[in-house]
Amino acid sequence: MGTKATRAAIIETLYNRNYVKEQSLEATPLGIKIIKTLEKYSPVIIDEELTRNFEKEMEEILEAKKDFLKLEAKTLDEAKGSILKISEDFVKNEDKIGRELVEATEENYAREREDNTLSQCPNCKKSNLRILYNKRFKRYFIGCAGYPECKTTFSLPPNSLIKTAGKTCNKCNFPLLLAIRKAKRPWEFCFNPNCPTRKEYEERRKDKTEEVAEKENEEESS
Repeated sequence: MGTKATRAAIIETLYNRNYVKEQSLEATPLGIKIIKTLEKYSPVIIDEELTRNFEKEMEEILEAKKDFLKLEAKTLDEAKGSILKISEDFVKNEDKIGRELVEATEENYAREREDNTLSQCPNCKKSNLRILYNKRFKRYFIGCAGYPECKTTFSLPPNSLIKTAGKTCNKCNFPLLLAIRKAKRPWEFCFNPNCPTRKEYEERRKDKTEEVAEKENEEESS
């Protein structure tokens, strides 16, 4: 998972590429398929011992008080050897790797369309709601599959990758969603604007804003 400094960015990438889902980072079928393909054709690239060894050597370079240039050269030579081996594996098996990854991607698109289909539209009661992406405004929203006959839409948090949470709200029974934002923990929320949880959230946010304002006033007064 990288270092503490890069972990949040790595997790965001895993979500964006649909390699993991849920707040507990459950691997998706696409993520599992990619790992199995790499295990079959280029096991070096996912060798945990290789990663652990490089991390250890990097720490030794950082902590070295002398001969760090020799340590650096040794690590670079090992890294070059590993990269060459990975490149050879990919060149030798690129057609097979490509076919398997194309199949995995097509399966993922079909599964993603299914996953992004939510409950029945509360207005038309004929079609289902779906998570959609507006390329023009670069943000997700929820719309009815019965469009244009049914123009029901729900807004969603901006600057977030939206995924289904796999469960329903215990207050209004709407599907719960996950908003995944850079360098922040995934936020689980109900998209029903009339849900009691939304009102509770707004009240908590208002109280917090007022509390911050009071502290700022106290600091200015002192």
